[in-house]
Amino acid sequence: MSASRTILLPSLRARPATASATNVAEVKPEATSVVPERTESTSAQTEETERTYEVSLPSTSSPAELAEFREKVRKDPLGTYLAVRKGGVEALTTYSSEFITSAIWYCVNRNLREHIPTFVEDIIVIMDQRTNKTRGRLLMEALFSTVRARMMLTKKNIWDLLQCMKRNDQLQFMRTSIRTLVAGSIVKLPPDEMDRELLDMMLPLLLEKMHKLGDSTLVMQNWASKDVLESTDGGVALPRIVWPLFRINVRLATLGEKSKASELMATLADRQFIDTQAINETDLSAKDFVYVILSVLVRTCIRYGWFSRATTLLFSVVTTRQEISVPLARLIEDWMVNALTNPREEDASRAATMMSLLFQRTPKDYVVPPKLLQHFYNVAFECNFPALAETVYAASQEVEHHRYPPPRDMSLLRLMGFLATNSRNVHLARVLASHVVEEDIQLPPPMRAGFIAHAASLGLAGDARALWEKYSTGRDAPYVVGNGMTMLRLVGVLTSAADKARAALAERGVDVPDVPRGNVSDGASEDQERIDQTTSSSPLIKEPDLPAFDAPPPSTTPPPHSDPSAEEPPSVDNSDSSASAEDGMEPRGRRGFAALTDAELLAREADLRRSAERVFDAYYQTKLPLERVSHHELTSLARGASIVGRDGLSLEVFALMKRLGMKMDMLDVNLALANVARADYLAGAGYLARMSASGVQPDAVSFGTVIHWAAHHGDAPLVASLLRQARQAGIADLSFKTLASLLHATVEGKIAEDVVGPKQLQYAEEVVSAMLEKGAVPPPDVGRDCIKAALRAGNPIKAFDFWRLYVKGKTEYEDRVQKRLRGSIASLIRQHLRKGALPFETSAVMLYELGSPMSTLELARYRAEERAPRVATQPSSGDEGDREG
Repeated sequence: MSASRTILLPSLRARPATASATNVAEVKPEATSVVPERTESTSAQTEETERTYEVSLPSTSSPAELAEFREKVRKDPLGTYLAVRKGGVEALTTYSSEFITSAIWYCVNRNLREHIPTFVEDIIVIMDQRTNKTRGRLLMEALFSTVRARMMLTKKNIWDLLQCMKRNDQLQFMRTSIRTLVAGSIVKLPPDEMDRELLDMMLPLLLEKMHKLGDSTLVMQNWASKDVLESTDGGVALPRIVWPLFRINVRLATLGEKSKASELMATLADRQFIDTQAINETDLSAKDFVYVILSVLVRTCIRYGWFSRATTLLFSVVTTRQEISVPLARLIEDWMVNALTNPREEDASRAATMMSLLFQRTPKDYVVPPKLLQHFYNVAFECNFPALAETVYAASQEVEHHRYPPPRDMSLLRLMGFLATNSRNVHLARVLASHVVEEDIQLPPPMRAGFIAHAASLGLAGDARALWEKYSTGRDAPYVVGNGMTMLRLVGVLTSAADKARAALAERGVDVPDVPRGNVSDGASEDQERIDQTTSSSPLIKEPDLPAFDAPPPSTTPPPHSDPSAEEPPSVDNSDSSASAEDGMEPRGRRGFAALTDAELLAREADLRRSAERVFDAYYQTKLPLERVSHHELTSLARGASIVGRDGLSLEVFALMKRLGMKMDMLDVNLALANVARADYLAGAGYLARMSASGVQPDAVSFGTVIHWAAHHGDAPLVASLLRQARQAGIADLSFKTLASLLHATVEGKIAEDVVGPKQLQYAEEVVSAMLEKGAVPPPDVGRDCIKAALRAGNPIKAFDFWRLYVKGKTEYEDRVQKRLRGSIASLIRQHLRKGALPFETSAVMLYELGSPMSTLELARYRAEERAPRVATQPSSGDEGDREG
């Protein structure tokens, strides 16, 4: 065994015990290692700060020594490689290709990008220094092959490696698969100034292989065996270099290399790699040269069944263009038809992106075909991608020169339902409802009731009433007037608006006559509408008028302290488009009311109440005689009577149900409790006690209803007592409406006056977490209360997050209340920035998104402060010094 010397090197980091080696090359016979010169001080410093170990290059004459060395490489391939390269050029050029490759893949698998330039440099040295160039070329090919797993090579790395191969006359020996891989890697990276040089070098290498296709025997025997062919949908075998050539052709066109791109296109057509029909379908007379190249290649890819590749080509051009020409838009239309045929989620998402780009970047004389737009909506809902339909509809309504239609038929109803119950995008729902009303879009009879109910549930009283008026007559009227859910939600939103008009009058000091019973927003519960008419599990033992259902299930109506669509109730005549409101930190203002005189506001309230009663009476008439209607319909009737203030009729309905022998379940019990608690929350609390005494165990809805009204009236002791009773009864999961009501009452100081600042914020976060855990998106009302809690706690980050997640895009951006909330958040951000409690970059981004960007003076001042040198005093013994500078 020949003598071997050792190399001492620190291990750079803790490494796993094993690392697999790939692309194993031969083990070189040289056994002598070269020790780098190291000064005593450097060695001492290294040994003092990092772990060290010894690596000896083995002799091939000793199997035991070779096996021991392999084990060291297996445990730490990178550390061993770095140790060897410290020995200089001789050690590097004699080190086994197997071990170098193992170190390369060790870095690739662990994403250690910082070592890739080292490998590039060393492999270039190996090729330049060794007489036998094959070893260097194989190592370069091994390094190129890593892009299959992770793109860690830069264009500069690729250029340096190719230049080395060129000066050593090795380019001609590069394998076809590696040529394909390198070319593909270049065009996958973003375009820059190096593209021309790289493509000029790679293009001849690819064309050289393509020209050999004339010899079919060579193709069958040599190419196919090396996996360089692929098949189209039609079964035609094509060399894999065709796809990189397609991408190179597009890149050349975008770089303005018209002659080279045209020449390459002609070559591909001559070799019959371009589909003839793709050429015929392209407008060759178009002035947009990039479009011509792109159209031919995209259509060819689609013909070949390479849809993902067609998408890649199209996106590489369209997403970088500020303006999309009309011919290019037509190409996108054809691509979209294919994208929407049995689409994957990825295809549908990209189609939505393309549709949005067509709205934003096409000239004014271009209009997206309505049939294509409707087809997109239909496919989005058929494949259960409603969020994409929301995105596209929102983008379509931002186009100024053309008003695109909304979805039609069931897609229209499903979009409104998604906006109302999932995304809670009240602003877009308002746009959609107004669109239907203003354009007089006809709704099919079976979907009319559902659409109106969704609009009403979001507080869109004007549009909901207009649609109800339109469809409440004629032979199809029963679809609307006889629907319990529609009646309940529309009556609820109209009554709520009337109550808030009355409250506005009271704030002005106007003496208004009493109504039978004041109601707060009380929309229908989905549970009530979904109840099975034949089921009844908990018969009522005593008192048929036992009470309560004012708290809807988690997925429905927001808290009753405010209309869910905005800070104020909308006007029924859509005169509320320009909102006015109080300061975001003050009680909510009332949209449109400030512009009305007292007499007009009184008339508005009366009109709203008449509308609510008309809707209820129409429903009531469709159910006569009451003895023949179902349990479900009677429950809806009792609920509606309670909302419009006809408690007597509500109790008569319950009495009728008892006479008819209908078993009353918890829904009926809670509905009756709602009547009592709304009129007198203390009486509602008494009913809770009697329910237990009569054998009917109160549930979460029962407790939630009374808690809500107690919180609404600011009775903190009763709220605390009811919460304690609920916990003792094993009820820990109250409805979202109850939680939101408590949050609002807490923020407004109606209850828990000692809960201020951070405690309010903590409770707000708990409410949001409870909603999210059950898959419900907090509505804007909850978001606004959370913002207030965060502002009072002095936490601008939380306030901004609540606004961005639950208010931004969900209500009108120019709404005065939202503007004042944004102003309050921006003010707090600036305060924290001045104190140094927030980073400059974070503050600048948040302020920009809030619509309150930093002024030039502010930017200059903060940047000057950042550049200013900090003066620190010399700390005395035990003193940390001046840390503020």
